[in-house]
Amino acid sequence: MNETEVLKMVKAGGVFDLSPLAFEGRRMTTAEAVAIFNSFNAFWQYNGEPCAGRPHALLKSGKHSNGFIACKEFLKYPRICILFANEILKAIGDKFILSSKVSNLGIDVVTSSAYSAINPGWEVTRLLSKYNEKIEYIAVEKDDQGKPTVIRGGIDPEKKVLVINELMTTAKGSTWETKEAALKCNGDKPAPKIIVPAFVLVHRSKEMVLADGSPVVPILHFDIEDFDVPNGEECPYCKAGSEAIRPKNGNNWQRLHGLA
Repeated sequence: MNETEVLKMVKAGGVFDLSPLAFEGRRMTTAEAVAIFNSFNAFWQYNGEPCAGRPHALLKSGKHSNGFIACKEFLKYPRICILFANEILKAIGDKFILSSKVSNLGIDVVTSSAYSAINPGWEVTRLLSKYNEKIEYIAVEKDDQGKPTVIRGGIDPEKKVLVINELMTTAKGSTWETKEAALKCNGDKPAPKIIVPAFVLVHRSKEMVLADGSPVVPILHFDIEDFDVPNGEECPYCKAGSEAIRPKNGNNWQRLHGLA
């Protein structure tokens, strides 16, 4: 299928009729991804210049933003998750030799963080098992502060670990925390080997590297800005008179989209 056909199917309510074959021989386009996101009320981006007549997003962190992508809303569906896992696999294929010979893959473990990244992490691991039947998936669990830092039982230091995340906002966010968790999971014993780069499904960051300077490969990139208002950064949307609202509270989602 081409982009026009995919967009027509999604618009007609056939998002669950899509399969990876719809994107065979090519990459999913940003327009196609946004159409899928919109099918699950998972995407919003501010349209035009800041103004008093349109609100902007207030994130859980307290930061203000001109965009919002709720990956959990579509990744919880296996038929949708597999579409994006296949797109991640294509990007991995650009960096590694995907062959039926186990020795050519060089990926022993795939890790991703709780919670929204678990499903795509598992699906990518399942797809890679075609090339390495002994490949493992290991989820990074959250600690008492809600940070992905816990890997139970550690990881064999001889194994090569690939980091995947569903969303990257900052260099020090959950993608980096997942990598750091893998590096520290064996305590005082040698750490496993971390594969560079990490792969991120939705990249909405200004930064193309993690906190340690290692690169990330974005599958889908969006120019979305965040403003650290709690720490004194000025928000141009507030300055223009726009109200900051939590996207999923009450009828705020409709308000962001100009429907209420």
